[in-house]
Amino acid sequence: MTSSWKASLLAGFILGGVLASAVWHRSPGPTLEEYEQLQQKNADLLTKQQQLEVRFEAYQTEQALKVEGLNEQLTQAKANLEKQKAVYEQQFSSLKQQQKKLAVTKKQLDTQVVELKSTAEKQQAVLNDSKALYQQQLLLQKQVAQAEADVKKAKRVADEFKQACDEFKSGSGWNWVSQADCDKFNAKLRAVSEQEAQLTALQNELDALNQKIEVSLPKK
Repeated sequence: MTSSWKASLLAGFILGGVLASAVWHRSPGPTLEEYEQLQQKNADLLTKQQQLEVRFEAYQTEQALKVEGLNEQLTQAKANLEKQKAVYEQQFSSLKQQQKKLAVTKKQLDTQVVELKSTAEKQQAVLNDSKALYQQQLLLQKQVAQAEADVKKAKRVADEFKQACDEFKSGSGWNWVSQADCDKFNAKLRAVSEQEAQLTALQNELDALNQKIEVSLPKK
Protein backbone atom coordinates (compact mmCIF):
# COMPACT_ATOMS: atom_id res chain seq x y z
CA MET A 1 0.00 0.00 0.00
CA THR A 2 1.28 3.56 -0.74
CA SER A 3 0.81 4.75 2.83
CA SER A 4 2.75 1.71 4.12
CA TRP A 5 6.03 2.48 2.40
CA LYS A 6 5.65 6.16 3.23
CA ALA A 7 5.26 5.33 6.91
CA SER A 8 8.26 2.97 6.74
CA LEU A 9 10.37 5.65 5.09
CA LEU A 10 9.34 8.13 7.74
CA ALA A 11 10.27 5.69 10.49
CA GLY A 12 13.67 5.17 8.85
CA PHE A 13 14.30 8.91 8.73
CA ILE A 14 13.35 9.26 12.36
CA LEU A 15 15.58 6.38 13.38
CA GLY A 16 18.45 7.71 11.32
CA GLY A 17 18.08 11.13 12.85
CA VAL A 18 18.08 9.71 16.31
CA LEU A 19 21.22 7.65 15.61
CA ALA A 20 22.96 10.58 13.95
CA SER A 21 22.19 12.77 16.90
CA ALA A 22 23.56 10.18 19.25
CA VAL A 23 26.71 9.86 17.19
CA TRP A 24 27.01 13.61 17.00
CA HIS A 25 26.81 14.14 20.74
CA ARG A 26 28.75 11.04 21.82
CA SER A 27 31.82 9.74 20.22
CA PRO A 28 32.79 7.15 19.26
CA GLY A 29 29.15 5.58 19.46
CA PRO A 30 26.01 5.06 21.56
CA THR A 31 26.04 3.04 24.67
CA LEU A 32 24.20 -0.25 24.93
CA GLU A 33 21.43 1.37 26.93
CA GLU A 34 21.00 4.08 24.32
CA TYR A 35 20.99 1.52 21.57
CA GLU A 36 18.27 -0.47 23.31
CA GLN A 37 16.25 2.71 23.77
CA LEU A 38 16.58 3.44 20.06
CA GLN A 39 15.39 -0.06 19.20
CA GLN A 40 12.42 0.36 21.52
CA LYS A 41 11.51 3.67 19.85
CA ASN A 42 11.82 2.05 16.46
CA ALA A 43 9.51 -0.79 17.58
CA ASP A 44 7.02 1.75 18.94
CA LEU A 45 7.07 3.60 15.65
CA LEU A 46 6.49 0.38 13.73
CA THR A 47 3.56 -0.47 16.02
CA LYS A 48 2.03 2.94 15.47
CA GLN A 49 2.58 2.52 11.74
CA GLN A 50 0.76 -0.81 11.77
CA GLN A 51 -2.06 0.67 13.82
CA LEU A 52 -2.36 3.53 11.35
CA GLU A 53 -2.41 1.09 8.46
CA VAL A 54 -5.15 -0.97 10.13
CA ARG A 55 -7.19 2.14 10.85
CA PHE A 56 -6.68 3.41 7.32
CA GLU A 57 -7.77 0.08 5.83
CA ALA A 58 -10.81 0.06 8.10
CA TYR A 59 -11.59 3.62 7.00
CA GLN A 60 -11.27 2.65 3.35
CA THR A 61 -13.52 -0.37 3.90
CA GLU A 62 -16.08 1.76 5.71
CA GLN A 63 -16.07 4.37 2.96
CA ALA A 64 -16.34 1.69 0.29
CA LEU A 65 -19.34 0.22 2.08
CA LYS A 66 -20.90 3.67 2.34
CA VAL A 67 -20.35 4.28 -1.37
CA GLU A 68 -21.80 0.87 -2.17
CA GLY A 69 -24.80 1.60 0.04
CA LEU A 70 -25.29 5.00 -1.61
CA ASN A 71 -25.11 3.36 -5.03
CA GLU A 72 -27.74 0.82 -3.98
CA GLN A 73 -29.94 3.60 -2.65
CA LEU A 74 -29.49 5.53 -5.89
CA THR A 75 -30.36 2.45 -7.95
CA GLN A 76 -33.44 1.81 -5.81
CA ALA A 77 -34.44 5.47 -6.05
CA LYS A 78 -34.16 5.31 -9.85
CA ALA A 79 -36.28 2.14 -9.93
CA ASN A 80 -38.90 3.76 -7.68
CA LEU A 81 -38.90 6.83 -9.89
CA GLU A 82 -39.49 4.71 -12.98
CA LYS A 83 -42.33 2.86 -11.26
CA GLN A 84 -43.91 6.12 -10.12
CA LYS A 85 -43.50 7.54 -13.60
CA ALA A 86 -45.28 4.51 -15.08
CA VAL A 87 -48.10 4.89 -12.52
CA TYR A 88 -48.48 8.60 -13.34
CA GLU A 89 -48.51 7.88 -17.07
CA GLN A 90 -51.20 5.23 -16.59
CA GLN A 91 -53.26 7.59 -14.43
CA PHE A 92 -52.85 10.35 -17.00
CA SER A 93 -53.97 8.02 -19.80
CA SER A 94 -56.95 6.89 -17.73
CA LEU A 95 -57.83 10.51 -16.99
CA LYS A 96 -57.77 11.37 -20.69
CA GLN A 97 -60.07 8.45 -21.45
CA GLN A 98 -62.45 9.57 -18.70
CA GLN A 99 -62.42 13.09 -20.10
CA LYS A 100 -63.35 11.75 -23.53
CA LYS A 101 -66.18 9.67 -22.02
CA LEU A 102 -67.40 12.68 -20.06
CA ALA A 103 -67.37 14.78 -23.23
CA VAL A 104 -69.48 12.16 -25.02
CA THR A 105 -71.81 11.86 -22.04
CA LYS A 106 -72.18 15.64 -21.86
CA LYS A 107 -73.04 15.77 -25.54
CA GLN A 108 -75.63 13.03 -25.07
CA LEU A 109 -77.08 14.81 -22.05
CA ASP A 110 -77.24 18.09 -23.97
CA THR A 111 -79.14 16.29 -26.73
CA GLN A 112 -81.50 14.75 -24.18
CA VAL A 113 -82.06 18.14 -22.58
CA VAL A 114 -83.01 19.62 -25.95
CA GLU A 115 -85.33 16.69 -26.64
CA LEU A 116 -86.91 16.90 -23.20
CA LYS A 117 -87.37 20.64 -23.58
CA SER A 118 -89.05 20.14 -26.94
CA THR A 119 -91.24 17.38 -25.50
CA ALA A 120 -92.15 19.54 -22.52
CA GLU A 121 -93.13 22.39 -24.80
CA LYS A 122 -95.31 20.07 -26.87
CA GLN A 123 -96.91 18.60 -23.76
CA GLN A 124 -97.53 22.06 -22.39
CA ALA A 125 -99.27 23.00 -25.63
CA VAL A 126 -101.39 19.85 -25.38
CA LEU A 127 -102.19 20.57 -21.75
CA ASN A 128 -103.33 24.04 -22.71
CA ASP A 129 -105.76 22.41 -25.16
CA SER A 130 -106.71 19.54 -22.83
CA LYS A 131 -109.87 21.23 -21.62
CA ALA A 132 -111.18 21.58 -25.15
CA LEU A 133 -110.18 17.99 -25.95
CA TYR A 134 -112.03 16.60 -22.95
CA GLN A 135 -115.08 18.73 -23.72
CA GLN A 136 -115.04 17.43 -27.28
CA GLN A 137 -114.69 13.89 -25.96
CA LEU A 138 -117.67 14.35 -23.63
CA LEU A 139 -119.78 15.76 -26.45
CA LEU A 140 -118.93 12.85 -28.75
CA GLN A 141 -119.69 10.35 -25.99
CA LYS A 142 -123.14 11.91 -25.59
CA GLN A 143 -123.68 11.90 -29.36
CA VAL A 144 -122.66 8.23 -29.57
CA ALA A 145 -125.00 7.35 -26.74
CA GLN A 146 -127.84 9.22 -28.46
CA ALA A 147 -127.02 7.55 -31.80
CA GLU A 148 -127.11 4.13 -30.15
CA ALA A 149 -130.52 4.95 -28.69
CA ASP A 150 -131.72 6.15 -32.11
CA VAL A 151 -130.54 2.92 -33.77
CA LYS A 152 -132.36 0.80 -31.19
CA LYS A 153 -135.53 2.86 -31.64
CA ALA A 154 -135.32 2.66 -35.43
CA LYS A 155 -134.88 -1.11 -35.22
CA ARG A 156 -137.99 -1.41 -32.98
CA VAL A 157 -140.08 0.64 -35.40
CA ALA A 158 -138.78 -1.35 -38.36
CA ASP A 159 -139.65 -4.59 -36.59
CA GLU A 160 -143.26 -3.42 -36.18
CA PHE A 161 -143.64 -3.15 -39.95
CA LYS A 162 -141.64 -6.28 -40.69
CA GLN A 163 -144.32 -8.70 -39.50
CA ALA A 164 -147.06 -7.00 -41.55
CA CYS A 165 -144.83 -6.97 -44.64
CA ASP A 166 -143.99 -10.65 -44.23
CA GLU A 167 -147.69 -11.51 -43.90
CA PHE A 168 -148.48 -9.51 -47.01
CA LYS A 169 -145.76 -11.27 -48.97
CA SER A 170 -146.93 -14.71 -47.80
CA GLY A 171 -150.62 -13.93 -48.51
CA SER A 172 -151.69 -14.71 -44.96
CA GLY A 173 -152.14 -11.11 -43.84
CA TRP A 174 -155.38 -9.28 -43.08
CA ASN A 175 -157.09 -7.16 -45.67
CA TRP A 176 -155.63 -3.95 -44.34
CA VAL A 177 -152.04 -5.21 -44.86
CA SER A 178 -150.78 -3.93 -48.19
CA GLN A 179 -147.70 -3.08 -50.21
CA ALA A 180 -147.59 0.23 -48.39
CA ASP A 181 -146.65 -1.65 -45.23
CA CYS A 182 -143.67 -3.19 -47.00
CA ASP A 183 -142.72 0.21 -48.38
CA LYS A 184 -142.82 1.64 -44.88
CA PHE A 185 -140.78 -1.31 -43.60
CA ASN A 186 -138.14 -0.75 -46.25
CA ALA A 187 -138.06 2.97 -45.39
CA LYS A 188 -137.57 2.10 -41.73
CA LEU A 189 -134.75 -0.28 -42.68
CA ARG A 190 -133.07 2.53 -44.58
CA ALA A 191 -133.47 4.74 -41.51
CA VAL A 192 -131.85 2.05 -39.39
CA SER A 193 -128.92 1.86 -41.82
CA GLU A 194 -128.52 5.65 -41.74
CA GLN A 195 -128.62 5.69 -37.96
CA GLU A 196 -126.08 2.86 -37.80
CA ALA A 197 -123.81 4.69 -40.28
CA GLN A 198 -124.02 7.85 -38.19
CA LEU A 199 -123.29 5.81 -35.05
CA THR A 200 -120.28 4.20 -36.72
CA ALA A 201 -118.97 7.61 -37.82
CA LEU A 202 -119.36 9.02 -34.31
CA GLN A 203 -117.67 5.98 -32.76
CA ASN A 204 -114.76 6.29 -35.17
CA GLU A 205 -114.43 9.97 -34.39
CA LEU A 206 -114.54 9.22 -30.67
CA ASP A 207 -111.93 6.46 -31.02
CA ALA A 208 -109.62 8.83 -32.91
CA LEU A 209 -110.07 11.50 -30.26
CA ASN A 210 -109.39 9.00 -27.47
CA GLN A 211 -106.21 7.88 -29.20
CA LYS A 212 -105.12 11.50 -29.64
CA ILE A 213 -105.71 12.15 -25.95
CA GLU A 214 -103.86 8.93 -24.98
CA VAL A 215 -100.80 9.89 -27.04
CA SER A 216 -100.75 13.61 -26.47
CA LEU A 217 -101.64 14.06 -22.84
CA PRO A 218 -99.21 12.98 -20.10
CA LYS A 219 -100.23 10.20 -17.77
CA LYS A 220 -101.29 11.25 -14.31
